[in-house]
Amino acid sequence: MKMQQLDVLWNAIDIGHLQARNRIYLPAHQVSLPPAEYGAYLAERARGGVGLIVTHGFHVHPASARAGVSPWEPAWTDAVHKFVTPSRQLGVPVFVQVTHMGASGTRRTDDIGLWGAVMAPSQIPSPVHRASPKPMEEDDIREVIEGFAATCANVKAGGGDGVEIHGSHGYLLSNFLSPYWNRRNDAWGGDTERRTRLALEIGKAVRKRCGSDFVIGIKLSLDEYLGEAGTTPHETIRVLQLLEQARLFDYVCLSHTDYHHNHKLVPPQSSGETAPLAAHAARVREALGGRIPLLIQGSVRDLEKAAEIVQCGQSDLVGLVRAHIADPEMVKKAREGRLDETRRCVGANQGCWRRLGQNVSCTVNPAAGRELRFGVAMASPAASAKKVLVIGGGPGGLKFADTAAERGHKVTLWERSGQLGGQIRKAGLLPDYASWNFLVDDLEASVRRRGVDVVLNKEATADAVAALAADEVIVATGARWQTSGFSMFRTDRDAIPGAELPHVVDALRALDNPSGCGQRVLIVDDNGDYLPLGLARLLAAAGREVTVVTADGLLGRKLEATLDWPWLMPRVVQAGVVLRASTSVERIEAGNAILRSTLGGPAETLAADTVVLSMLRTSDDSLYHQLKARGLPVRRIGDCVAPREVDDAVLEGFREAQAIA
Repeated sequence: MKMQQLDVLWNAIDIGHLQARNRIYLPAHQVSLPPAEYGAYLAERARGGVGLIVTHGFHVHPASARAGVSPWEPAWTDAVHKFVTPSRQLGVPVFVQVTHMGASGTRRTDDIGLWGAVMAPSQIPSPVHRASPKPMEEDDIREVIEGFAATCANVKAGGGDGVEIHGSHGYLLSNFLSPYWNRRNDAWGGDTERRTRLALEIGKAVRKRCGSDFVIGIKLSLDEYLGEAGTTPHETIRVLQLLEQARLFDYVCLSHTDYHHNHKLVPPQSSGETAPLAAHAARVREALGGRIPLLIQGSVRDLEKAAEIVQCGQSDLVGLVRAHIADPEMVKKAREGRLDETRRCVGANQGCWRRLGQNVSCTVNPAAGRELRFGVAMASPAASAKKVLVIGGGPGGLKFADTAAERGHKVTLWERSGQLGGQIRKAGLLPDYASWNFLVDDLEASVRRRGVDVVLNKEATADAVAALAADEVIVATGARWQTSGFSMFRTDRDAIPGAELPHVVDALRALDNPSGCGQRVLIVDDNGDYLPLGLARLLAAAGREVTVVTADGLLGRKLEATLDWPWLMPRVVQAGVVLRASTSVERIEAGNAILRSTLGGPAETLAADTVVLSMLRTSDDSLYHQLKARGLPVRRIGDCVAPREVDDAVLEGFREAQAIA
């Protein structure tokens, strides 16, 4: 994309009495950091060029709040000051999101444990926690309105520039706005006007308490994907028209879905979703009549798409969350003509969404959530340049080489194969997983820009390493797949009988040579990740009859936490793959496998020309131990320490490179 096509993003825009310096904003997202650390996290994105920041949601009432945090109490202003001030000092407005989780909350807690009921307009439980709510009475509603007003007043007192009132995602305000969630027939429900009343009353109370020199925005769901029973784009526009008549709000943020379709909220790479709200956003923007700006978010991962949305008049500002977690400097890089240096989000949802409720992390950016220690403003070169050898060009080795070279060390990287990337390159071969290549492509480009001496097809030996006489040696040789069939679900044995037969292969061998698999393929999964399922799709597309079994009670269990499951599993079924959970392989024979349900019942025979074991891995650590025995200055990272995930390898590469003096 030509840099000029991004120019539409660099125009300033008024929001209430304030101005955002450009059209890119950081939307609300939960990172679970203490106030000072959260302030540093936000400031990293402000320093990187974002035009506006909206914090994650803070709860306005005890029936929604997390234990130990009471934003409606005046003492909370100290925390607000800590997390908004660093970004405001950099010239970036900070709006604080305020919320009540309604039916989607958990039962309120005290210091001992659960205490009290979830509250919502009607007694309809949310699929997220499945707690039946107490239908709110008049006093409950008035308490919540006062909670919003008091919390927003505390935001202003703490130095915040404004608030975003959360009316989306199946939380309380969206419960009231939705025909599905709100089954009342009183002053607070029964038709669009009465369902909108709570939003208006909250807006009035906040405006009265905070005055005209304070921005008040509202976040709405465009569509709950519940059909006519719930909020639809048409209903949302009717709500907006009612809100606009009152002239209470300074902007509208458009989001979507509730927890019935939570996988649409933060779609992973596998979804194929890109900016799903953009198509309808122009209608919403038109309904606002140009008086106030529209902000949209949702699966926008690059500035090119953001520019297209603004250029087409679909929105005034565009929010990028995961892209800014991955690279806080993406706007700055683009404005300086360094767009190709952007560290791209792979959309894996492993460090961000999967860690929801924990401190944020990022697969491609280990500094995320650690800005007070490793942020851009804290970066410093090493005291002295050292000669560093990295053995292994997977993601961990690449991240170490990149970070060490950035700090001024002279780095050589040896990779035994003909390309960098390790097993992540294999993941990129799987259907819907090509964006994993972003990680290693971006790291490879960076290490070459930094002058790392990359040597491919180099088999490291202890003698060769010793001869190089490096000051620091990092072993990142990864792990090998086990072929014995050892399973954590079968404590009664150490191997599958028959696993040594010639038609039994590991998953990577099958992925490297799918044409070598027979017509009837059995894949045995012990991990719950996508590899066996993606391989099954590839083989089924090539005309094979494929069955995937696991002794676990659910196939693809790890895909639930990253939101991949609802996107990928239907595609596996549509491909004709037979799925068998709670199923163990008793033994393998020539042309057959003997299966048995872990829930009981007789054994059965399944015809199988090829059996693929996608089970456990063993660290490839022999070179590390040889070097250590010689007394060389050696450390190891990633799967060479213990077979885990790419997040661990990248984090360890980054951390160990930072530790070199």
